[in-house]
Amino acid sequence: MRKSYGSLLVCLGILLLLTGQAGADTPTIALNEGVHLALQESIDCKIAQLEWENGQIAYQKAMADNLLAQSSYNQGLAELNLMKADAAYRQSIANVVISVVRRFSDVRLAMMDLQIKERQLRLSEKGLELTQKKVKTQNASEYDLLQAEADLAKSQFDYHKSRDNLEEKQQAFFLSISSDEMVPDGKLSFVPFEVEIAEILPEVLQSSVDIKEALDSLELARLDLERLLLDETAALVVRDAQNQVSLAELRVEQVRAGIIQDVQSAFNSVRQAEQTYRANCLSYELEKKQYQIIQGQVDAGLKTEDDLLKAQISLWEAERSVFDALSNYVITYLEFDELIGKDVRKSAVLQEASMGVDG
Repeated sequence: MRKSYGSLLVCLGILLLLTGQAGADTPTIALNEGVHLALQESIDCKIAQLEWENGQIAYQKAMADNLLAQSSYNQGLAELNLMKADAAYRQSIANVVISVVRRFSDVRLAMMDLQIKERQLRLSEKGLELTQKKVKTQNASEYDLLQAEADLAKSQFDYHKSRDNLEEKQQAFFLSISSDEMVPDGKLSFVPFEVEIAEILPEVLQSSVDIKEALDSLELARLDLERLLLDETAALVVRDAQNQVSLAELRVEQVRAGIIQDVQSAFNSVRQAEQTYRANCLSYELEKKQYQIIQGQVDAGLKTEDDLLKAQISLWEAERSVFDALSNYVITYLEFDELIGKDVRKSAVLQEASMGVDG
């Protein structure tokens, strides 16, 4: 089972080796370090931490107040509020983590885009030079020259746009970690998705705040109905109370069904993202072989340097697709962990990567 992922990790290792050249003189920061800094600096996390502590205090006070009353309803309400505080805290943490992962990846993608656009610009410049020579020897028309100039203008625009985009993505990442002294190292972990939905679903349903709240509402409706029956209340009022119980039962099932659907959808999204990553790795391997073939043909005099430059651009585009798919997989994995109530800081995809080694 483990060997089946070896080629994917080798593919990713080659990808990182090729892309790691950009910004070699600038200090880099690993994803885990970036997440740690973002969590330290996030105002949202600081607020969430205080609100979570207040939730703990409120729970302890409520339980102390209930020692005399011994009310099961009050105890249930206190437990529900504590669950809400815990869930809100986990969600705040998850929002920060997922945001910094996305910004971390955006910087690397922007760097790769700039690298591609720079090569395309060089190709357009060479194309214009060649067309100008052909015009002088009457082997190309003025229209051909105008087309080459238009291609160069577009390549220049795309290059400057990519450079601006990189600056914007870097600034967004700097804001996340409250520092502009380090850039992302561009390394993400690929961890196979080996979750069985049938195993996690019962736990998700058991720990769901929404289900707990719906069940508490159902219990309250049943208590109201029981009280009315004991008091021999008018039939119409009893009928209304019975309907309230039925509505509460239906809402419990509605919430349960919604959670199952959400978990299944998120599960499918991770699976699909993993498959896309695998497919892009295979495409990258094909582009790499194609580049090696063209390189050999250039050495043999069968292809030109321009052909090699075009093949290099195609290789880099395939390389970018691999990283983009991996980034999407990591984020989708984290979103799944968030949905099922896990602490995303401990997610498998945030653990230290072991590139180029069978995992």
